[in-house]
Amino acid sequence: MDRSFKKPEYEYPRGHFFILPLDIYDRGLSPTAGAVYIALAALTDNKGQCFPSRMTIGNMCGGISRPVVTKALKELEDKLMIDIEPRYKDGKQTSNLYTLFDLVDKQDAMRHLVKCAFNDNGEMLDYFEYYWPPKINE
Repeated sequence: MDRSFKKPEYEYPRGHFFILPLDIYDRGLSPTAGAVYIALAALTDNKGQCFPSRMTIGNMCGGISRPVVTKALKELEDKLMIDIEPRYKDGKQTSNLYTLFDLVDKQDAMRHLVKCAFNDNGEMLDYFEYYWPPKINE
């Protein structure tokens, strides 16, 4: 029996990889949302941001449709894993800027998500200072 290793069809260039936080598996994501998150993570810059089209994301995830990508992006946004910011040029939307919070500094992510969670000295409040006690509609 020949025990030599078969050479792969495609050689990945050295250094083509990215770090993926393992806690994404604890978030209860649908398989599609997980695949979309991984596709976005593969495209991010050093700020945890990217701006691929939904078609590009869908192709990276095995050819899923744009509406399915949109639903997965909404799930990721609802679970506070990404921020979606529309980008415009000449009054027309050109793309979305995606920020993946698990790939950037956690404090920067919180500042972005909870823009008003600072005390009078400009220091960021911690989770319990901001969310507790629960706010009651007056």
